[in-house]
Amino acid sequence: FKVYWTGDFPKNDDDVTDGNSCGNGICESLITGGCLCRTVISETRVFSRMPGNIEEVLANLYIGAYDPSAFDSGTYVEEEANGVKAYLTSAGSYDADSVFEVTDQYGRIQRLKNAKESVRIQGAPEFSFRNAPSFMSILNTEADVRDAEYETQAALDHYLHHDNTAPFIAIRLIQRFTTSNPNPRYVKAVATAFRTGKYGQFGTGTYGDLAATIAAVLLDPEARSVTLDADPFRGSLREPILKVMAVLRSMEIEKSDAYPVLRLEGMSDKIGQMAHSFPTVFSFFLPEYQPDGRPGDASLVGPETMIMDMPKMVGMLNGLFSLVKYGLSSCDGGFGAGRGCTEGDFSSAAGQLTLFMPYTEVSDDDQAEAAVNKLSTLLTSGRLSDSNKEIIKKAYKEMLPDVDAALRMAQQLLLTSPEFHSTNIVKMSGESRAEPELPQPSGSPYKAIVYVMFGGGCDSYNMLVPHTCTGIKDMYAEYQQVREEIALPKSSLLEIDASTSNQICDSFGLHPKLKAVQGMYNDGDLLFFTNTGVLTKETDKENWRRDTVTQLFAHNWMQREAERVDPLKEADGTGILGRIADALNKKGRSVGTFSIERNTISLIGTPGLTSTPFILSRSGVSKFNNRASSESMEANIAAINNATAPESGVFGDYWSETLVKSLSHNKLLYNTLSGKQTVTTFPTSYLGSQLAMVAKMIDSRAERGSDADMFFLSTGGWDTHSDVLDNMDRLFTDVDNSFKAFADEMKAKGVWDSVTVIETSDFARTLAPNTGRGSDHAWGGNYMMFGGGVKGGQIVGTYPDNLTDDGPRSLGRGRMIPTTSWDAVFLPLAEWAGATPDDLPNVCPNKDNFPASHFIDATALFEI
Repeated sequence: FKVYWTGDFPKNDDDVTDGNSCGNGICESLITGGCLCRTVISETRVFSRMPGNIEEVLANLYIGAYDPSAFDSGTYVEEEANGVKAYLTSAGSYDADSVFEVTDQYGRIQRLKNAKESVRIQGAPEFSFRNAPSFMSILNTEADVRDAEYETQAALDHYLHHDNTAPFIAIRLIQRFTTSNPNPRYVKAVATAFRTGKYGQFGTGTYGDLAATIAAVLLDPEARSVTLDADPFRGSLREPILKVMAVLRSMEIEKSDAYPVLRLEGMSDKIGQMAHSFPTVFSFFLPEYQPDGRPGDASLVGPETMIMDMPKMVGMLNGLFSLVKYGLSSCDGGFGAGRGCTEGDFSSAAGQLTLFMPYTEVSDDDQAEAAVNKLSTLLTSGRLSDSNKEIIKKAYKEMLPDVDAALRMAQQLLLTSPEFHSTNIVKMSGESRAEPELPQPSGSPYKAIVYVMFGGGCDSYNMLVPHTCTGIKDMYAEYQQVREEIALPKSSLLEIDASTSNQICDSFGLHPKLKAVQGMYNDGDLLFFTNTGVLTKETDKENWRRDTVTQLFAHNWMQREAERVDPLKEADGTGILGRIADALNKKGRSVGTFSIERNTISLIGTPGLTSTPFILSRSGVSKFNNRASSESMEANIAAINNATAPESGVFGDYWSETLVKSLSHNKLLYNTLSGKQTVTTFPTSYLGSQLAMVAKMIDSRAERGSDADMFFLSTGGWDTHSDVLDNMDRLFTDVDNSFKAFADEMKAKGVWDSVTVIETSDFARTLAPNTGRGSDHAWGGNYMMFGGGVKGGQIVGTYPDNLTDDGPRSLGRGRMIPTTSWDAVFLPLAEWAGATPDDLPNVCPNKDNFPASHFIDATALFEI
């Protein structure tokens, strides 16, 4: 177990460069590494007097004490000063049995023993560490359920009262209720309300009181200031499901008698969000996600932009238009299950919007004015700009004398406005927004990179397993020893030859469900990268903490780094595929960048050089505004989302800019993909359907004017903290079937040699199992790359030659320090795609942190 030495400590000369012969011979230097020392535990008193304040007690005492009042009268003598109560065994005498009682900043009564226990090395007392309190014995035979429950409760209590908890919760609640980028004073005010349990008259004064916390979020001056509303960098985009709920409530939805309850269908696919349906443990979007466009230029975060892509923007508007025209039905992408696609006929709908506008007795102008003003109040809190009001009023009057049709038209147009989709005040510049330019091919040979992320952390040491090793030891036996009950039987492994790969073993075994992967490896089309992961520089067991800037073992940070490949943030805000696209764009190539289902930083390149990536649905492209209510709708929607002035809200501008671009490309892709079919039957799984869409996109390269494409897709479920064997069987079955179908399709379409698929994950997982027959977060792992241009049949990098905790790459429990960086993987891939040596420092800005020997020549991996 880990300890924190008070100073220097015994170090084996074989383990580290600054070893001290295990304390100058005081301890025994072990052949296997480490030092074997005799220890003694000593207890000393801490305070010989009354402490000066509460903080002094909390900073120096760590051992809990029983409540002195539980003892017989006279056991302790009580003294009190400086906010501290001292319980002494005799008056005026402070010894190791004294107890101090204080109330901490969170209102908790802490009783602490006036003692410190230290573990010292016999013969060298200068080598010592504090003997930390422990609930559980380190011996499994002494494990006790009661102690486990106490330790769990203590851990939860520690997390709840951690100094970071209050500001962490404050920022997230502020982002959900008022603004994406609160200033520090606002965060502090909300955090203080959480800690004190009071905000004005709200709250009970108890730590963590949410009534006080929410009151601070909503009543703080930054949340209510009309002046601050005009700040273009304040506010946020609205969450998709909240926009739908706002329409249902303000437009007064009423259910049909034929339906017992109103039910929203397929919302996660259509708009990217549904109550109680988080796609991952990180909710729907990351709080620190930074978009491109004006928010990104201002270094602002916009969590909601993470799921604001073409399919979901089109899905949102199609669903809202359907709700207005047909009621809650499935017609034209609607959110319901009812049928019937005649505008204004709600007889088959599960419910309908019933808002009534009693303005028929006034002039057309007055009627339009009243109707649009009311809609503005209900749907945008009165923020609809004068110019957008005029556009909507004109469209309203064009539908008269049919008052119901006029109202539906006004509702639909207002629901496309930046004022509805953001909380900004929008000011138009009076200029049209430029039409997105369609790409033109350069005539260069086509290349496509398909990046597949196994989200959650793939247990890749059960993907690539030692099999036959004629060297100094049996690596499979060591693998089996370390992995225990989650080891794969040797007889089940699919053997692959590694005799030419300079590895510890002559052959390795693949997971038994990866039959097609084995076939591609044997055909020379697939290779593995071993012990690979994020590295700031080459490092070792002694220096990895100092040498690594990335926050390790955390899903979001390590997945993000695998997508960025820029640990020092030299090209901050860009991703690895985006920078490869930059290099190709500089050479006049026409490069498309596409993500399936979600936003990713991986595809973001330099603004002005590489276009904003497009996010596609795995099920295809839905036509926007099918059966439009009027022929002028397209022009009116464009006018409502025209260019904004510099002082206009950046999030409203982001909505309009993204919408205009999305609608333009939706039209192009809808017309292009409607005629594309695969000749191979793909699995209907999440991964299979994504790869099928990539195959159709590659087939449409000529119509899109593209001679290079970057695709990003991901599949989840890899966070196997329990039942790893069963989960990996299921996951790898899908991977094998999906990868085989994609390879077969590329061969059938004659582009196999032009496509490379690279697979990564957040990290590998611990080789040692946990108590749930699962594995936990680790670091270096094994990954695959395949394609017709790949020189397969080889394992690249260095597979660990010692899988135990004594191994030079192991941090404990089989967490391996990588020997191969993401930089070394993606640089040759960039060269295969068409980047030249002068591009490589921009593709991987961290390149110069490694020696030349760290990298792999592109000709060793690809047919170039």
